[in-house]
Amino acid sequence: MESTVTEAVPESLDAGPEGPGRGGLVTVLRGHLDLFLNAGSLMATTAITSLFGFAYWWLAARTAPAAAVGQASAAVSAMTLIGTIGMFGMGTMLISDLPALKGRKWELISTCLLVAGSAATLGGLIYVGLAHFAVPGLREALGSTAATVLLVFGIALNAMTLVLDEALVGLLQGPMQLMRNAWFSVIKLALLGGLAVAPLTLTGGELLLTWVAGMVLSVAVLGRALRRKGMVDSVRPRASLLRGRGRATFDHNLLNLATYLPRAALPLVVTAVLSAEANASFYTAFMVLSFLAMVPGNVALTLFAVASGDKAALRSKVRMGLLICLGGGLPVSLVVAVAAGPIMSIFGSAYADSAGTALTILALTYLPFVFHHFFLAISRVQGTVRGAGIFSVFAGVAELVAAWYGGSRGSLTELVTWVALVMAAETVLVAPTVLRVVFAKAAPEGENIMSSTSLTLRERAWLPLEYIRTVGPLTGVTAERLRAALIGLHAADPTHRAVSRLDRSGARWLHMDAEAFAEYVRDAVTDLGDGPADFDAMTRQLQAEPRAHHPVRILAGGGYVAMKVAHAYGDAGPVNTLLRELVRAAGEERAAVIAPSVRHRWALPKAWWKQFGTKPGRWKQGLSFARPPHEEPSATRPWTASLTVETARSADVLAKMRVWRDEHAPGVTTSAITFAAFTAALRDLGLNPDLTGGTFLADARRYVDKGVSIDSNFCMGPYLMPPSLTDPQAIHTTLKAELATGRILTMMLLREGKILVTGAPGMPDPYPGEAAAEPRPRLTFSNQGRHDVLADLPWAAEAAGRVNQSVPTLNGPEGITLTTSEMGGVLHLEATFHASTYDPAVVARALQLVCTDPAALIMATR
Repeated sequence: MESTVTEAVPESLDAGPEGPGRGGLVTVLRGHLDLFLNAGSLMATTAITSLFGFAYWWLAARTAPAAAVGQASAAVSAMTLIGTIGMFGMGTMLISDLPALKGRKWELISTCLLVAGSAATLGGLIYVGLAHFAVPGLREALGSTAATVLLVFGIALNAMTLVLDEALVGLLQGPMQLMRNAWFSVIKLALLGGLAVAPLTLTGGELLLTWVAGMVLSVAVLGRALRRKGMVDSVRPRASLLRGRGRATFDHNLLNLATYLPRAALPLVVTAVLSAEANASFYTAFMVLSFLAMVPGNVALTLFAVASGDKAALRSKVRMGLLICLGGGLPVSLVVAVAAGPIMSIFGSAYADSAGTALTILALTYLPFVFHHFFLAISRVQGTVRGAGIFSVFAGVAELVAAWYGGSRGSLTELVTWVALVMAAETVLVAPTVLRVVFAKAAPEGENIMSSTSLTLRERAWLPLEYIRTVGPLTGVTAERLRAALIGLHAADPTHRAVSRLDRSGARWLHMDAEAFAEYVRDAVTDLGDGPADFDAMTRQLQAEPRAHHPVRILAGGGYVAMKVAHAYGDAGPVNTLLRELVRAAGEERAAVIAPSVRHRWALPKAWWKQFGTKPGRWKQGLSFARPPHEEPSATRPWTASLTVETARSADVLAKMRVWRDEHAPGVTTSAITFAAFTAALRDLGLNPDLTGGTFLADARRYVDKGVSIDSNFCMGPYLMPPSLTDPQAIHTTLKAELATGRILTMMLLREGKILVTGAPGMPDPYPGEAAAEPRPRLTFSNQGRHDVLADLPWAAEAAGRVNQSVPTLNGPEGITLTTSEMGGVLHLEATFHASTYDPAVVARALQLVCTDPAALIMATR
């Protein structure tokens, strides 16, 4: 029996609607899973750095004089403030631009790091000058000349690490950013511990040295990890890469700085108007407040990220976010306010005496923090960033003036009181914006939208991808009959995914009423007329169409049907079921009937547990994945995407393959022979394919229990490295061994876990503007097995004359995807690639060689 390796794009599990009676709190909370998980991820990062920071300052307070702690905390505040300003919004720009940039990513990053470091150095020198000549309190906090030089260096380094962290986010390497910050926290604490046990009196300069050394060493650890992963290409700065960048981020940058300014500058004001000793107490109390404030800060940041792609969800997300912040954070802030004295006494009795009351007042500012952060997030979503930025500038200045005025009256408590009063006034001003969203009437899902169903994790995983099936010639199948079949399916089940609208930004199925769907289906099915049809052209037309809200998009005419299906709907099996029923229903002039599927929510975890859970000996094998080799930097050229497909079929080549197999490679599948022959043909025609390995798409249904049917995407594409891509035996053995491990289940679980935390895009990343000057085909193989389920369609030709195409709608600049299937003893081949990279005539010739004499191609390599 042939090994069944499914289509060129993997899939996600069924996402039918919730069953009746599944409302209430659980459903509401499940609908906000993205908010919980993403905000929780950010808070975990903040918690790690905050907890280690707490330990650092606790140890400093216990082992160093208060003056030294005050001097160091003022220096750290200066590093943070000036370093953030020195970023100049380049971190935001990198997050925006890096994903779409082909090559030169680290050249752009290094350029931004250099500019940020230079700007921050200039800012550091200005700070030192002001401290020396204008602010005596800050001059005393500078310390020795060596400490001053170290401070300027630390300011520049801090700006560069802040930009580097955001660049890692832009590269989708969040764990790397977390790793660097974790190492920074651990290293500086370890260095402080070493100094604490040394026989010396610690100074502010030595505390600052531990901080700067922690940054340097954490970057070194990061650099080693990046090199080990082969992720860094050229790091030569190129000023030309900054041309045209950064302007669009001005408003957001202004808002970021205006929001951050009060928190970073307040310790400096305390030092200037009171003393370094007073700042030591204030900084410790403010650190406790900062730990509390991370809840609304991170929830609001996640709110912006989630709701910006789905403004209709803003009201519900704000409500849930406020519930999290007020229901979880407000009680904790009240506890801190009541227990402020004991909390500050952890750092020492002097800290409790000088800042216990101040912490009580600061804890009561938690509510203003919540409303201010939500006001900023709502302003970003609603596109009023500049107005919010201007407001935040005035609010920040007012807080600093209030701190200066209160501190000049001689008391830390009065300083904090005046700041709290200003924040209360800000809350009065911003609360109406937040409350208008909270108490707004629920916006309708859309005109004639009855209800909606959230996509499941596996559906969201493949939301950017689509898949085309083209069949014919057929009799009695027209566009109007296909529309009628779909309308009949909608009448029977208006929540079926095939007759729902696909909301990509909100990751939902939108279910329409009958009138809306009758209009919707006219756009979903296009009539090409009764004249002669070019079935390859129909496929290419669907390939070229941008992704939209149609889960099923159909072209019909001349006896052919081309159907493009969103991969959120399903893979080869479910799509063939849908195609068969729609075509048969159209031919018989009746409504399509597709029974609702049984949801198997735990199919993947159960399959994984069956494969690995009770077999510890398999764990190591199940967690080791082959990865594509790192691409060495090479010359590039301007490039524009031009996705296309070439097809071929043969009614006699499968028999030839089996004869050759029985003699030369017993037990090998015809799909392995096809893959090897195609690779050899590309090589013989001078395309020089990458023979290191390839991606082999495999169906994971083989691992689920008998009787469990999954009508959505349930496959994965591991990268495998057979000893030879032109040897069918090597391919067969490698693929068989891979499938025996079952580790694609682990890959699927990890992918879904990542989506839980990071979410999934509704659209694929844009194609790059450059590609390799000398491309080498990077191969993806997809065997869909037998399509004999389509044998009872109203065919107008015998098996040898039937068209049966299976084509993906996405490929990399150098990729070639070979899709194979068998129907009625005929081998069908489709190669998807970019005509702007490879000559279609050459690829078409390779397919013809496979269909003519695959044995000759293979034997020539032996």
